[in-house]
Amino acid sequence: MQNVLRLVGGAALMLGLAVGAGQARAEEAGLKVSLVACPSDKTVIGGVNACGKIWALQAGEAELGQDGRVHVELRGLVLNDPTTAKYNGTPDGVDAVAVAVVCGGTSASVVAQAEPVALSQKGDAMIDAKLAMPAHCFAPVVLVRERYEGKIGGWLAASGF
Repeated sequence: MQNVLRLVGGAALMLGLAVGAGQARAEEAGLKVSLVACPSDKTVIGGVNACGKIWALQAGEAELGQDGRVHVELRGLVLNDPTTAKYNGTPDGVDAVAVAVVCGGTSASVVAQAEPVALSQKGDAMIDAKLAMPAHCFAPVVLVRERYEGKIGGWLAASGF
């Protein structure tokens, strides 16, 4: 009987270790989402105004870990608005972008934001940062915000809206 209990206890311990390891990997992985460009329809997300013009995004992905690590890759984040004349197809005066996270619920708001990272003239950027996230974040939305004339402004790309 003791051998059976040891076997059952050992199996439970191994199962617990395997489940714990799976949870650790899941916590590290967190959220992985595609980003979409701002449609210029004045959509406000978490108190952040939308872009004023139509933007295009060739490709954009964001990963947000449970520990606050964030990785964002943007390719081709440029104006797609004929009213901008010679600036169409460029980021115009947007020289950098900052990633922000909005936690949902009835009082959705920006809970964390990284320092701005340069945006190339082709609209490419890569952001790797560690955000100070709250203990719980219901329905997180990742925003890519513009830096224009030295100030962080509206969002140009987002997840989950």
